[in-house]
Amino acid sequence: MASAIRKFIRNSFLIANRLRVAICLVACFFCTCFQPTIAQVCADPSGELVFNQTFGTAGSTSSIAGLTPYEYEPINCPGDGQYTITNALDGSCFNSTWYAVATDHTPNDTQGNMLVINGGSKAGMFYQQPVSGLCKGTSYEVSVWVLNLLKTGTCLNALIPNLSISIETNDGLAIQSTLIGPILQTDSPTWRRCSLVFTAPTTVDEVVIKLINNQGDLGCGNDMIIDDLQVKQCSECVGQPEPVFVPTVFTPNNDGVNDTLAVFLHAATSNSFSLKIYNRWGSLIFTSSDPAQKWDGTYSGAPCATGTYTWVIAFRSGTTRSDIIQTGSILLMR
Repeated sequence: MASAIRKFIRNSFLIANRLRVAICLVACFFCTCFQPTIAQVCADPSGELVFNQTFGTAGSTSSIAGLTPYEYEPINCPGDGQYTITNALDGSCFNSTWYAVATDHTPNDTQGNMLVINGGSKAGMFYQQPVSGLCKGTSYEVSVWVLNLLKTGTCLNALIPNLSISIETNDGLAIQSTLIGPILQTDSPTWRRCSLVFTAPTTVDEVVIKLINNQGDLGCGNDMIIDDLQVKQCSECVGQPEPVFVPTVFTPNNDGVNDTLAVFLHAATSNSFSLKIYNRWGSLIFTSSDPAQKWDGTYSGAPCATGTYTWVIAFRSGTTRSDIIQTGSILLMR
């Protein structure tokens, strides 16, 4: 009887140990395979690319003046709260704590540039990019490639960039945002793709993409490279943006406000353009082939009278390659 009891206890102990091992293996499997997916991608990966920021090439650098609160540093090792644009890093920055990065991320890009960011002391937006010409009510994918520059094992309590992507209107109204999370250190320089999907608002055809670093501290780390910020169309256009916009009224009274008639063209409109303005009797009083030329409300040097004038705009669509004519009227008030 005692022998049977000892055997039962021993078997129970072995079963309990095996069960603990099995539970640990299952837990590890779930942690590895079922982490929440942060990146959002187009359901249709063949969508049209409508914006592509690669930061240019050596000798032809894309300016980002006004797009970042960080200070530009022309050398390849920017300090805290600074950035630079370069085509390569040699690995000597900050006592060789940064990786050497021989090329940018852009495929088949000869001496292509990348944006090098040294995080500042405060969390917040470090780069923003306006994107226009979007189809209203249509879904788009924003993606960007990020690389953590800090070598593993170089410092204790390394600061890790922690990113978010936010899509907003020009006046700051949030459309969509997602927490990308920490851009972890790797044993070799490794690019990571971050993305989200948003729907363009029905009221405007331009948005602002903001890259936000939630890590706000100074110390070792919080350094990264950004490249290939892209916007891809994910679905058929629900509502095409108006190719040409003409105000309905202007007041050429020399008060410095709304004194000229300006025509606003969508980015997809080609250079083939003509504007004609007629008075109430059908006489042509103004013509131009330059969209930037504004009508000042005069004819043959004399001010035109208050009233309604008809305009006719002809242009070739840069998207459909077809000739388009639009007509309308403008109220001139003095």
